[in-house]
Amino acid sequence: MRKRTCFLAQMTVFLIVVLSLCACTSVPKGCTIEGTVKDKSYEGKQVYLRHALTPETYNSTIVKNGTFRFTLGETSPEVSLLVLKASSDDLFPVTLPVVTEKGVVKVVLGELVLTSGTDLNDRLQDFLLAVDRFGDEMAGKGESHGKIKKDFSVLLESSILQ
Repeated sequence: MRKRTCFLAQMTVFLIVVLSLCACTSVPKGCTIEGTVKDKSYEGKQVYLRHALTPETYNSTIVKNGTFRFTLGETSPEVSLLVLKASSDDLFPVTLPVVTEKGVVKVVLGELVLTSGTDLNDRLQDFLLAVDRFGDEMAGKGESHGKIKKDFSVLLESSILQ
């Protein structure tokens, strides 16, 4: 009987410790986008968060010490665009699609643009890398327009199914 009481006391202490640790773990309530900008010439420049299908900008922040951060409230997953311009009249800004979803999204804007940290952003990054590989493969093959279009449709369909 004494062994059983000792075991129950140990299990109770163990459960209290586990529950305390779980309570201390912060669960993100909204979406946070943490970005790193590799090119120093963008220091002090605005980063815009825009809707993917309209020109509407719904948030902006400044690159400071090579980093930027957006803290959004509760949000439904949707694709937005991060836009970083070298100047106000920049015709070819750095643009990266990002999924605003619950969690912390990690972004790198440099020669390569990367997004990660949440499930949908990891999948989006896989798709963008697949499109880059596809473009590189097709550029060297000299395929017809129709063949490229058909092969891209297959890539797009498989990505959507995933």
